[in-house]
Amino acid sequence: MVAATSGLVQRSNGRATPEQNLHVTLAFLGDADETEFAALEAVPPLPSAGFELSIDSLAYRRRPRLLWAVPGTVPEALLELERWLWTQLDELGVSRQRRAYRPHVTLARRADGVADGLTAVSWAVREFVLVQSSLGPPHSSYEIVKRWPLRS
Repeated sequence: MVAATSGLVQRSNGRATPEQNLHVTLAFLGDADETEFAALEAVPPLPSAGFELSIDSLAYRRRPRLLWAVPGTVPEALLELERWLWTQLDELGVSRQRRAYRPHVTLARRADGVADGLTAVSWAVREFVLVQSSLGPPHSSYEIVKRWPLRS
């Protein structure tokens, strides 16, 4: 992903997302206390197989000036995974955000829009993870708390 997008990020004049922070969010949960976090860790394994995600286009959000890499076509397997996870989270009392799911990788913040010239990147999705984030300069940091493998 970094090799395919570094020139685009540079042209955007934005602040690049550190390589270790590149990810596709499946469900944004916001703040969770220790009890809620423990409940999230109890989500059962997903009964489905891994899949390939082709990230082949750019998107730009004027506010808050984000440069994204996005799949031109979202695989049904990813949509099924997202729906399944929200079903599990709903049972835990976690409310779903109102906006539609739009998978993306944030490449840069405080960026200007650039013409699409992204070389497609194939991402082998073999697991999903629960991540605890800590906000702070110069970048947020993410700690993987639990992994759920997808069937091979």
